[in-house]
Amino acid sequence: MRTCYRLFLFLLAATFLTACVPGKAATPVRTAAALSFPATATATAASTETMAAPLPTATPTQTPTLTPAPALAPAFPPQVDCEAIFCEVSWQGLFARPIGPEGVQTIDLTYPYANTRNGTLAPHHGVEFPNGTGTPVLAAQDGEVVFAGTDDLIVLGPATGFYGNLVILRHAGLFEGRDLYTLYAHLSAIDVNEGQEVALGDRIGAVGLSGAANGSHLHFEVRLDENDYAHTTNPVLWLGPIDGNGGEAGSMLAGVLLDPYSRPVDLTTLELDRVGRDGTVLQTYYPVTYFPSGVNANPILNENFVFPDLPPGDYRLNYIWDRYYNFDFSLSAGNLGFIKIQLD
Repeated sequence: MRTCYRLFLFLLAATFLTACVPGKAATPVRTAAALSFPATATATAASTETMAAPLPTATPTQTPTLTPAPALAPAFPPQVDCEAIFCEVSWQGLFARPIGPEGVQTIDLTYPYANTRNGTLAPHHGVEFPNGTGTPVLAAQDGEVVFAGTDDLIVLGPATGFYGNLVILRHAGLFEGRDLYTLYAHLSAIDVNEGQEVALGDRIGAVGLSGAANGSHLHFEVRLDENDYAHTTNPVLWLGPIDGNGGEAGSMLAGVLLDPYSRPVDLTTLELDRVGRDGTVLQTYYPVTYFPSGVNANPILNENFVFPDLPPGDYRLNYIWDRYYNFDFSLSAGNLGFIKIQLD
């Protein structure tokens, strides 16, 4: 009887231990990967005819169709190993939108990061969420309030009084052990105090038009390593994509445009067409490459243009540099597409 009892206990323990063995779980990779492009991955022009702006509307007879590499498991930063002209990866971002679903969560396209609005304004160090005064502003991630007040007497941007009422959160070690800071400016109300710990989604203030604001909106910045104006990067690439046409799941496009000497082409406009299955153009967007100084590329991508909040689907990117370049590719929900255009 005692022998049977011991055998029963042995079998019971073995069953319990087997049930407690965890399966393999996807672990976010916290190391940034450098983009890798082969020397032969150059843009293929559809026509050798010399052309001048504006962009042509004619469709070339032969269009290189770009097949993306398989999307990787959700993680941030993802392992980006783009060994073709175009690739696509899952892109969750590290921050949530600082405006809740009751407000406008999409980014204003008329004054994006590193843009001068056709030379009429200084290079933009953030992005804008156009919303009515009083719309709640939310913490984009857990963090510590390192500034809450007005910049009337302190320089936190290009000059005093630039931001008006603002809040700055420090997100210690959030990106591979490096600090990130999020800045929320032009507020009509501030609901937190310096030194306070806040959680993702907590209300920290309200949209307004204080400081150098032209109309009611939230100015949003992401700063890497240091809390100063010279350390901003494009906030779009720290956010997950949404669909600017009203859907929940969207996509985004980033890329780098290089001249024949592999130098970034600054402040030039590309044409991005969303196309139907029959090739009909459904919608056209106009990404603009970055201003050449004072702003910074994302540490993972080293991009010089970004376009946010795109509906998933098929796209064609067009550009003219002595001749007409165009590229076909698809963007999937929740993903970032990256394209490298090497002009020749």
